[in-house]
Amino acid sequence: MSVSGPIALAAGGTGGHLFPAEALAQELKRRGHKVLLVTDARGARYASNFPADERFEISAATPSIGGPVAKAAAAVSIAAGLITSMREFRKRKPAAAVGFGGYPSLPAMKAAELMNIPYGVHEQNGVLGRANRLLVRKAAFVAHAFPVLEKLPAGVDTVEVGNPVRDAVAALDRAAYPSFNGELHLLIFGGSQGASIFSGAPVKAIASLPEALRKKLVVTHQAREADMEAVKAAYAEAGVRAEVAPFFSDLPARMAAAHLVISRAGASTVTELSAIGRPSILVPLAIAMDDHQTGNARALKDKNAAVILPENEFNAYELAAPLEAMLSDPARLRAMADAAQGAVKAGAASRLADLVEDIAALTAAA
Repeated sequence: MSVSGPIALAAGGTGGHLFPAEALAQELKRRGHKVLLVTDARGARYASNFPADERFEISAATPSIGGPVAKAAAAVSIAAGLITSMREFRKRKPAAAVGFGGYPSLPAMKAAELMNIPYGVHEQNGVLGRANRLLVRKAAFVAHAFPVLEKLPAGVDTVEVGNPVRDAVAALDRAAYPSFNGELHLLIFGGSQGASIFSGAPVKAIASLPEALRKKLVVTHQAREADMEAVKAAYAEAGVRAEVAPFFSDLPARMAAAHLVISRAGASTVTELSAIGRPSILVPLAIAMDDHQTGNARALKDKNAAVILPENEFNAYELAAPLEAMLSDPARLRAMADAAQGAVKAGAASRLADLVEDIAALTAAA
């Protein structure tokens, strides 16, 4: 389908918003469309590989936290983002726009609304985000990732599409579960927020496992740079083979190589666990807005593909029991891996691109 202007994708704040937008951008580029990325300074940190033909940054902030002064400052920032978006949209003339949540999407989609540019909304989490709640009533479509979407205003129609996954994840869709061969591969990562607790509880829990089990373990552990040496030393003392680093650029491949994953329950993580098909112990971020990570985790737990461990119970004692039980039962791990596959709809990038082309056609016909 040919449209005259680029497709504007607005996302920011965290990689959880940027990565699904990046996956849609990849699909739109394959279909011959130009892509315009709208993000903020925080989101730009995750956008180095974003396949945008054009991009611009806007100011944005959350009005949902802080006192009156912070809320007033956030309102000023959002207003400035709205003005910037309108100015840039006049120059670049997008055919359609999609907001992926996070407060940078709010001024961009409001600009689209004011300029009669059709826009859609995609919600990655199991709970509709606060920015998206302000946009859904005027949206041409409201797409969501998980079977249940909480906090949806009455009277708003939605379509379940899944979460778009980047090409590196799509290439590993339903990857064969690794054989054991005397080793148990465990992947641990804490996401971009609150990762410090992942440097303590998992290492202590692993150290408490029976020696025979510890000898089989091969751990890949993403830890904060400040914690790396202590984590390495703890694994060495426990006699556990471990690779510890602050960042792994090939995390999807490492997920595919794992027999078990311990992680946060961000939307992208849960979707990737479903796409690749891996069992997990999920620790939802306690400070996540509206506890949306617990909603995400339920998509896997309800399929018997994951164990949920609340953050206030994430200690060595509470983690050791399920960890030992799962690592000692390869048949259970394999069954959980099978159950994970398809818990979140696959093919989301293609479905979402179809929706975008449908609303872009409204601009082309005008």
